[in-house]
Amino acid sequence: MAENNETMILSDNYLQARKTKDEAEQHLKDAKAVCDELEAQLIEAMTNDELASFKRNGVTISLVNTTHIGAEPERKDELWAAMKDQGFDNLFTINAQTLSAEVKRMVEENEGTLPNWLDGLIKQYDKAGIRVRK
Repeated sequence: MAENNETMILSDNYLQARKTKDEAEQHLKDAKAVCDELEAQLIEAMTNDELASFKRNGVTISLVNTTHIGAEPERKDELWAAMKDQGFDNLFTINAQTLSAEVKRMVEENEGTLPNWLDGLIKQYDKAGIRVRK
């Protein structure tokens, strides 16, 4: 098989592009780790200073809490059956955001508590985070 010069040039360019992509992905991974660490430190500092938000360098930095809701992995089948029994058949293409929104709505309607029929089928936790807005 004769080597085609164009093929060799394309393969060199492709290999260089892959190398650049791999380096960029590693750089992004490293930057995300730094952001995560600094976010944790900023959350702790804002909490200690009792700051909900502040302005800095033209942006507003706010401390936010988000509630994450998901199915207990080992009890998913029971959850789907219970949701179906309660009339939530329309959620059977359930994605995490849809499930979360629906459960939050049910909690609001149930005076801030999870309905009994969901007890043990749903996991729920709050996570502190930082929001930056211009």
